[in-house]
Amino acid sequence: MEGLCKRVQVSLARSDLNLNAWIDALRALPIAPVAESDVLAWVEGPLRAFFPFERFLAAYGNLSGGRIQMRQLISSGHSTEFLAGLESRFDLKARGYFAWWVANRKAFVLDRKAPDDADMPKIATRRELDEIERFSLGVVAAHGVIDPYSNAGTYLSFSGVAGSDHKRTIAELDLIAPVLHTLFLLTRPPARAAADLTVLTNRQRELVDLALTGLPDKAIARQLKISEDTVGNHFRAIYEKLAIRKRSQLIALLR
Repeated sequence: MEGLCKRVQVSLARSDLNLNAWIDALRALPIAPVAESDVLAWVEGPLRAFFPFERFLAAYGNLSGGRIQMRQLISSGHSTEFLAGLESRFDLKARGYFAWWVANRKAFVLDRKAPDDADMPKIATRRELDEIERFSLGVVAAHGVIDPYSNAGTYLSFSGVAGSDHKRTIAELDLIAPVLHTLFLLTRPPARAAADLTVLTNRQRELVDLALTGLPDKAIARQLKISEDTVGNHFRAIYEKLAIRKRSQLIALLR
């Protein structure tokens, strides 16, 4: 651990990041127990001194069957109208740059005026671009952390980001994301699933995700290009591992 910390310090020292501002922000982190007001105070104060922005949004949610279920939201600076337009449940494909982040797990900057970021507006949906214009969000920078074992995670979005050095912005987000993710979870630790999905294989978890969307065995078989009998065999193995007997119990456990 000590060696890792030294390598991080050397890496930061060689970069053009404001190392002193980041250290000051870390020193100002709230001490547990942490409330949402503590997170916002840190974001609006010490973090903003390191990473200037106008508006902030953090959401914790689950991904299943190509749909996002938002469980918790913290925001700063956004209008009531903007927040009212955010669905608690939506298809991943409905938000292009969010879907890109889920697939790539990398920080990004969406700046429509920057020629070096010409690909990001193409990834964004028309709705996302309209939101940026309608609510004057300016340059949007985002990142987060996804727990691969639970398909849940925290997504962080900063709008009105200052500066035109996008490589630096991304490097800063790489530092910020894990810290804010931890703080966010401390405000209200997410409830553990009643079922331990780590006992399932990747294929079995894929079937579980499809079952949660309401697809019958025949449709699941067609989508995965396997036989309906194979789907049935998979589900019988899933039920045995989770100590249940039928599909309705599986859905109840996971919801």
